[in-house]
Amino acid sequence: MFKIAVYGKGGVGKSTISSNLSFLLSKDGNSVLHVGCDPKHDSTRLLMHGESIRTFSQDTNNDPVHIGINDISCVECGGADPGKGCAGKGLELLFSKICDIDADYRVCDVLGDVVCGGFSIPARKGNSDAILIITSGEFMSLYAANNILRGLKNINPSSSILGLVFNSRGDPAEEINVKRFSEAVCIPIICRIPRSELFFKAEQAGETLCSLFPESDEAKILSHLAEFVKEHAEMYDPRPLSEESMMDLAAGRPIRQIQEEKKKAKCNFEGFDSERNLTYLGDFVMPACTSHGAADGAMKIRDAAVILHGPKNCAYLMEYAFRRRVLYSSSERSSEIPEPGLYSTGLDAEEVFRDSGRNIDDTILRAKADGYKYMFLVATCASEIIGVDLQRIAKEMSRKYSVEVIYVQPDSTFLGSKFGGTFGLFDALISRMEPREVEKDTVNLIGRWFYGAGKDQEQEALQYILSTLGLRIRFCFLDYSYMSEIEDFCKAEYDFQLGLSKFNNRVAKRIHEVTGRRMPLELDVPVGLNESIEWVRRIADYIPKLENRLESAERILSERFQSIVERYSPALRNKRVVLYCLLVRDLKWQVDTLRALGVEVVSIMFVKGAFIDHNVRIPDYGDIKVLNDMNMCDLQELISKEHIDLVITNDADRVTRHGFKWAPLGSRHYGLEGVEEWCRILCDCMRVKNPTWEREL
Repeated sequence: MFKIAVYGKGGVGKSTISSNLSFLLSKDGNSVLHVGCDPKHDSTRLLMHGESIRTFSQDTNNDPVHIGINDISCVECGGADPGKGCAGKGLELLFSKICDIDADYRVCDVLGDVVCGGFSIPARKGNSDAILIITSGEFMSLYAANNILRGLKNINPSSSILGLVFNSRGDPAEEINVKRFSEAVCIPIICRIPRSELFFKAEQAGETLCSLFPESDEAKILSHLAEFVKEHAEMYDPRPLSEESMMDLAAGRPIRQIQEEKKKAKCNFEGFDSERNLTYLGDFVMPACTSHGAADGAMKIRDAAVILHGPKNCAYLMEYAFRRRVLYSSSERSSEIPEPGLYSTGLDAEEVFRDSGRNIDDTILRAKADGYKYMFLVATCASEIIGVDLQRIAKEMSRKYSVEVIYVQPDSTFLGSKFGGTFGLFDALISRMEPREVEKDTVNLIGRWFYGAGKDQEQEALQYILSTLGLRIRFCFLDYSYMSEIEDFCKAEYDFQLGLSKFNNRVAKRIHEVTGRRMPLELDVPVGLNESIEWVRRIADYIPKLENRLESAERILSERFQSIVERYSPALRNKRVVLYCLLVRDLKWQVDTLRALGVEVVSIMFVKGAFIDHNVRIPDYGDIKVLNDMNMCDLQELISKEHIDLVITNDADRVTRHGFKWAPLGSRHYGLEGVEEWCRILCDCMRVKNPTWEREL
């Protein structure tokens, strides 16, 4: 089979020339497969005596071939209704369907330009032996021809172009433009077709010109083109012109040969994630699945389903990640973990092509049958690419099935950040917060997630600090919850933002704007005595009526810290340690605790990491030596020169392999519970024998 792909600007005459070419190739008994690749499905009309045929898009399961004049096998890809679906994906499906059809020639009439990967399929290596580019002398037609060459350079850079076909509009100046372009790109004009009324008459009759007027000059010109295709003596490489060269062509100036700079494919960047206030260094890839951010949060709502409009594998990965995360914390929560309630619409290639919308209906009915009244409709890359209007669909589905389908609006740059979809979810939830009668001395905690902060012991630690001021945690947004609890958010008297980040700032600000409540107090997660005392001081400053309780709160916290120190300091006093740390820069509570225990901190060594966290406040460590941009060799050298009892680190794997006695850098718990756990771990690690058996593993 000799495979020909015909490209050119829309309206330049590709379908007319392609159908005449197929007719001429079939005249001497050759079998021809003619494939119309345009959703308009008008390429085969002249080969079917003016009749339209059933397209592949109308029924992807049936045989798409229809027999036309001279037994030409005619296929039309078709597509979804205008503005829906992905015709490029349809081409991919069609080519997998027709790959086994045998013929002497295959002619593919492709739509106007190489606009996406799908429409490049007919021109890819293996799918085409020769490429014809149809052009007129108008600049936009030549511009499209050059863009086709640019696409071919990416997908099929070998010698694959048979030549240019000049389809004249009748302007005498056209030939000069086409000739200049031809010479500049080093591709010959192999056929010149004059403007003729015979083409119009043939189309009115629903026939090819060559079958209706076989003795005409136009038919003879096209016959020469067919013979040229049969011989296909020489092929040419795609050599597109630069933008500057095309401007020279349009202006009638001498065409400069300016080579376009080749873009480097290597992933090497410093990317700034504005939502988390992090800079990613080198080849560290930023998390970028917006759908996952939205789905992950919505799965925490016990009585709401998540309708993920995308492929099943997306839903599988998201549910797996959610179940894994909640399983890790399930033993540390007294409450039952929620079922994910995640439903995939199973958006496959065929549905992307046709965009019938039936998948969403079926999925919502399944969720409704399982008892869900609330459903969050979340987009994926696939549904965004084909431009599905999920906001409209959510409203229609809500009316149609008497459920509440809530559309989660992604950020304007859909793939910009995992947290773009999360903001859409938070916006949807915050909009449901209604005024309620306030419960005195109660607090809402607001944070990105509560996978860790929602554990029983973490809640108890935070509640202990708040209780010294007579406050009580009422609700954590967004932790495992019911929709009614979110709607009752305003029952709490105060709102505290838990965690310093731009993400949390944005959520807190949005709550303030929508509900009219006071701007939440911004608090970092407290660990250690000083941070716990800082908490109660800032809260008392935020709520003046609590100032009379502040002195008592500070005393209670200090006395508990002192009792912890007295219990563990005998085993740790006068020990010498080094802190070897990846990523984290704020070790103030650890250093304060070690000093209170009587431990000597010889040095703090910071290892150069894969990102910079701009949220971190780097404290003053006093007379302790602080070393930056360190590595394991530097740690080895320090230990060889100094007597070190313990390496306190968050790089345990590498430290262990070098045979150093180590302890973890932090605690899993907050407040003074975190201090107590860490002191206990330090004592245990100090008693463990040096793990020399692992040295150099």
